Amino acid sequence: MKQFLLSDADKRNAITFRRDMHAHPELSMQEYETTKKIKKQLTEWGIRLADVELETGVIALIGQGKSDKVIALRADIDALPITEASGLSFHSVESGKGHCCGHDLHTTAMLYAAKMLKAAEADIDGLILIIFQPGEESLHGSQSIIKSGVFDKYKPEFIVGLHTWPEVPAGSIGVKKGFFMAASDRLTLTVKGKGGHGAHPHKSVDPVCITGYILTALQSIVSRNIAPLDSAVVTIGKIQGGTAGNVIPDQVIMEGTVRTLSPAVRELVQQRLETLLPSIAAGFGGECIVEYKKGTPPVVNNDAIVDSIEKAASETIGTDSIVQLASASMGSEDFAEYLSLMPGALFRIGTGNDDERTHRALHNSGIVFDEKGIFAGAQVMAQFAWDAFQK
Repeated sequence: MKQFLLSDADKRNAITFRRDMHAHPELSMQEYETTKKIKKQLTEWGIRLADVELETGVIALIGQGKSDKVIALRADIDALPITEASGLSFHSVESGKGHCCGHDLHTTAMLYAAKMLKAAEADIDGLILIIFQPGEESLHGSQSIIKSGVFDKYKPEFIVGLHTWPEVPAGSIGVKKGFFMAASDRLTLTVKGKGGHGAHPHKSVDPVCITGYILTALQSIVSRNIAPLDSAVVTIGKIQGGTAGNVIPDQVIMEGTVRTLSPAVRELVQQRLETLLPSIAAGFGGECIVEYKKGTPPVVNNDAIVDSIEKAASETIGTDSIVQLASASMGSEDFAEYLSLMPGALFRIGTGNDDERTHRALHNSGIVFDEKGIFAGAQVMAQFAWDAFQK
């Protein structure tokens, strides 16, 4: 049996690449320098680049292409609009930009998986698409890959990706069949009233007051309309209204997200938002305009592919390093867009250790990732791809 394990030299080089990428993050669909670095490294290793038009992001090809079998592997490359506060010696030097979701680890793991697979290319009769995707944080980047036509040209059977997870020990992976991550929809609420003087509220219709009742009612949808064993999260992250403390404004605008796993729950939440909130505003003499924009669907892992990921992990990092995840995450991933075209699965690479900072939530400005996650991700991904071509 062929086993894919990184050498000590490759581990050191992987850490060097990751730390350079971490220090120089780029936002969604602006990953120009990151794209250049990935292409440079792949080219130095003799790995072919697919002839596709992408403004940012890279697709590489490994294998002989003698059979019709094609699979796809995917990592994302963008950073968040966050000022990093990790205190690391290689922290971001770009103000307002930070790799606080671990995409620098994803990219590095995929690069070194590609390097190992390249060394075994003579025995891979089909093709492996190695996708370095831009713009995951904006939930738009997967569409740039799809629109490039690469899937129409090569027709992969399935696709696999990986993502950091603070609650899984570094050096381990986390797996789960079925629902893995939630759908993500955008919610904008415009509460309209009638402005006036703060001293004479009876002459106005106060949209700030209405907004308070709406915020409470939002959570009643989850607690009283959704079955206790189903999942939904409604979050308002932005509220704008008013220009002075003694002036009742004409309107308040709220923006947020809705996360669900079940399509039925997704439809129910939208229906309740569109009926309940306008009625609340009307009761106060105002108006609430609900704009609900559907985004990415949920990530639903294919059972057989998860089995193959577990097999690859047992062959590289050992069965004791496979964590069965108890529940899906209510976070979202535009990896789901690929699953509308082909079967696939995401798995977690553990990045937690004894440092409290490694257990902070993804997108926290002070989160730290244990770099052993890179090695586990690279080895499992390479082994999985190799195993897929073995008779």
